[in-house]
Amino acid sequence: MTHLKVAGLFLAVSLLVLAAGAPGASSARSVKTTAIKPTPTPTPVALQYYEIARMVMPPATAPPPGSFDASYRQLAAIAAATPAPAPAHRGFPNLGAMIAGGAMKRAMGGGDSMQSMMAMMRAGTLERLTYYKNWVRTDLPIQHTATIVKCDRHETIDLDLAKKTYRIYVDRGGCAGPPTAPVSSMSGMSGNMTNMAPGTVDMNLSAKRVDLGNKELEGYMTRGSRTTIAMTMTRATGSCRNGSSSMSIVRYISGINKWRAYCPLPPVAGAPPSSVRATLGHGGCKPHFVRNSGTSDALANNGTKLTLYRLMEMQAPLGGKFGSLLERGKIRWLYRPEAERLFSIPAGFTKAPS
Repeated sequence: MTHLKVAGLFLAVSLLVLAAGAPGASSARSVKTTAIKPTPTPTPVALQYYEIARMVMPPATAPPPGSFDASYRQLAAIAAATPAPAPAHRGFPNLGAMIAGGAMKRAMGGGDSMQSMMAMMRAGTLERLTYYKNWVRTDLPIQHTATIVKCDRHETIDLDLAKKTYRIYVDRGGCAGPPTAPVSSMSGMSGNMTNMAPGTVDMNLSAKRVDLGNKELEGYMTRGSRTTIAMTMTRATGSCRNGSSSMSIVRYISGINKWRAYCPLPPVAGAPPSSVRATLGHGGCKPHFVRNSGTSDALANNGTKLTLYRLMEMQAPLGGKFGSLLERGKIRWLYRPEAERLFSIPAGFTKAPS
């Protein structure tokens, strides 16, 4: 249960740190290196890449930058061994589908236990993301499903690639911008285990950023940095507790511009996403955040550029480091015919029964 408490705290602080470095919250440093740009004619119209996200828990250590291919091969092997999994749970497709897939449970050597869930989180989730126009397609190779979101048309298309069926959902409420990241069951369990009595605490943040230089990843030049963040809780009242912890973030950021995938919304400077507020709202302890001078610059993550490697780690209570790793690779630019096919219902698919 200690790991669950740490996971909940780690998620809350991670979301806060990411919000602090988001565009509008602070001015990010530009990547000094220029990425290799595609030069074919005509110009490609869509961007596609694979994304792997996983937890890193003691005694395991995170692979270094440049290990995407090894991580991808491991998850691709799991996908190949899972021919017909259960459909993904809408709203939180990765973890929901992994838990639902019987083949995944057998591959991880467990059932519906917490140990099995943690094993799946360590193995990671695999997605293929494709951006075209104002649309985004998310393929889940392990689940053999895909979701196409066309925000400007208020339309979501779910594809079952194994059964060759589709469903179309239409939202007439209008474009609401990027969907709010759900508060995970992990953070919810952590909140239920904390003291729900009211309380306050001053959380002081200080950060130091170190340049790691240039590194070629997936054929693109990236700029690396390591940010070390110290967190100190003082003047605690009620259910809050005084204490201290530290966190490090290693990023390698490319020169590739992020693709805008959703309906445009006016930026709100300095406002954390609702997912951050919801996560921190668990329990009765309400922290008051204080940033030391220079913290904003150190936390800036160049949110307009595509990060190819991001490792966030915190010190675990029993030793070692507890963290999360994001890797991106297999980057491709697509031409219009291929992009149009990917964002249309495939030939031979039939509408799933309601």
